[in-house]
Amino acid sequence: MTQSTKSVQPGGFVPVEACWVCGARTLAPVARAIFEFEGYREQDPALAEYTGATVDLVRCAGCGFGQPRAMPTLPDYFGRMYDQRWSDEWIDAEFHSTAKDAIFREVLRDLAARVPAGERTLLDLGAHVGRFIHLAAREGWRAEGVELNPRTSAYAARATGLPVHRADLRDLAEEGRRYAAVTLTDVLEHIPEPVEALQAVRRVVAPGGWVAVKVPHGPNQLRKELLRARLRPGYRPTVADNLVHVSHFTPRALAIALERAGFVDVQVRPAAPELFGSRPSRAGRLAAYAASRVLGPSSPLALNLQAYARAGE
Repeated sequence: MTQSTKSVQPGGFVPVEACWVCGARTLAPVARAIFEFEGYREQDPALAEYTGATVDLVRCAGCGFGQPRAMPTLPDYFGRMYDQRWSDEWIDAEFHSTAKDAIFREVLRDLAARVPAGERTLLDLGAHVGRFIHLAAREGWRAEGVELNPRTSAYAARATGLPVHRADLRDLAEEGRRYAAVTLTDVLEHIPEPVEALQAVRRVVAPGGWVAVKVPHGPNQLRKELLRARLRPGYRPTVADNLVHVSHFTPRALAIALERAGFVDVQVRPAAPELFGSRPSRAGRLAAYAASRVLGPSSPLALNLQAYARAGE
């Protein structure tokens, strides 16, 4: 296949030749991501210059993992993209939203079944506004968060009264911090080269501790988008615009990534859904989730994946 990325200045792209998860080099295009950063024109002109560029999303023949065919060369591309300046009202609404509570409560229940009551320390990576650590603390966990966005991390610390670090995982590891459970809910799909990211996570999990990872099911999310486009004339399927979702997992790819990062006893199953919108919409999501629990994570009804894995002693 010919290279289809559009080079822009400043910045540009660098090709990605091998699968970030398994290392295979047979990568086939499955979708195309479009870049649109006009809203950043004043805040970050270099980022805005990517507007109009495109890059293919390719899938690995070895493990099914999806990733971009090329990556932006703009320094700190993802940090600049996520430098979003949300309003105080939006942040407060996020904290009080119950849309993800079914996911959060399921993760806490599953971790409680694995971690003895007297040892329940928890670190939530990508803690956002702190809703999850707030719920975890109410259930008896000694919970902390990591959130790099200055506005949401400040809000999370203030709203929960819990420690919320604006620190690199390497810094926490070097400080000797270890946790019986580390959670990443809707985080890993935003990070390139996920095996390296999970290796860093592994360093802050206590020996014998657990990691819980929730991500979208990459191929099934694409199928959902394609179906939506067939049902809604004019709708454009999108799964990776701006590379907001840069890593797209299958159950097999997620298990391999965790194992390559040094985790054992890996279990991957469908994840609970986010519940928002009308009552029929929420009921449909719950029905699809219930069916996927019966059919397994490879079922087309499994729109999200939940993995648990243990750090070796």
